[in-house]
Amino acid sequence: MKRIGILCFVLIGFAALALFPFASGTMAAGVIKIGLITPLSAPGDYKSGEINVKTAELAVEELNNKGGLLGKKVVLVKADDEGKPAVGVVAMKRMIGSNKVSAIVGLWHSSVALAQAKVAHSMHVPIMLHYSWTDKLTEMHSDYVYRVGPFNSEIAMLLMPYLKKNFRTIAVMYETTAFGTGFANALAKYAEDAGLRVYKVAYPAEATDLKPQLLDLKGRDPKPDVLIVAAVYQATNLIPKQAFEIGLAPGCSILCSWDWPTYPDFWEILGKKGVGITYATFESSKLKLTPLGEHFKKAYKAKYGYTPPVFAYFLYDEMMILADTMKRINSSDPEKIAQALKDTKLQGTTGVITFERKQGPIWNQWMGHQLFVKKMTAYKQSGDEAAVIYP
Repeated sequence: MKRIGILCFVLIGFAALALFPFASGTMAAGVIKIGLITPLSAPGDYKSGEINVKTAELAVEELNNKGGLLGKKVVLVKADDEGKPAVGVVAMKRMIGSNKVSAIVGLWHSSVALAQAKVAHSMHVPIMLHYSWTDKLTEMHSDYVYRVGPFNSEIAMLLMPYLKKNFRTIAVMYETTAFGTGFANALAKYAEDAGLRVYKVAYPAEATDLKPQLLDLKGRDPKPDVLIVAAVYQATNLIPKQAFEIGLAPGCSILCSWDWPTYPDFWEILGKKGVGITYATFESSKLKLTPLGEHFKKAYKAKYGYTPPVFAYFLYDEMMILADTMKRINSSDPEKIAQALKDTKLQGTTGVITFERKQGPIWNQWMGHQLFVKKMTAYKQSGDEAAVIYP
């Protein structure tokens, strides 16, 4: 009789759980894991990696404050790829095989992302790219690779009207990475088609002294009117600094290929010589943010004390897209998410995001970007304060 009584009690307990799986205001058992693999230590671009972490953590916090996804808590699983393809591949395999994530975001260096994308494709887990620029990533035409951010040939094309209007001879110094080489090749093609003279100067990403290459450019005839710096690793601020030291600048303008002059160490390294430097960006006071974009900007600044760089908006978009997709299909299964992402139509931070499938790099690619060129016009100016000089 005692055993029967215990059995009845257990059965009643299971029945109660079936009827009331979780109390009001709490989440269901289990979690939904989203992976973030990004550079968090040297030689990787750990400064940007830290911003990626902050952005994703903010998104996860907001999702959980609203009850999570599918009634479950969202957990961000983080890994450091160190800016090294081999390390990134190991992190990707562990993230998928051991951590069982539903999707992966945060990938940064193009060379690392290329190696990681092959793993994601073979293991059938979607990755989303917010600022990995090489065309090759979406040229794979994988059902598991989606990109909200821009890509090399798109950026080169969007930058060309500004270059053609203001310069006749351009030089591009580029690191020999998937990003750097791809950007330089695309830029050279569009520039030469536009009738501009182009000098291409390659250097290894780990270089710590680029004066020989800069002196070579200084001795060219004709001298370059503008030096475009295509760097992500440690040479970002080194090249402008040494260009001034050897006398190439300020006679030759300097155009940074992305937003790193908005980072604090730009002014620490360049000092007042940073005034006058320009940079290409997808952020501007002329860019109208959506209500979601205004919300993200305000929330990020309130939490971290500074305005987010533009790539953070794209990463935040990806987190919201993943949440929207899981809700639409009522599943956190990676395979189902990958198949459903192609049907995305979501109001993001800067516009309505859909993924196009055409040819070349335009595959699972959002094409709603607008490029600007900004100029630092005062010492210790922020990105918000920099002058928009194009368009």
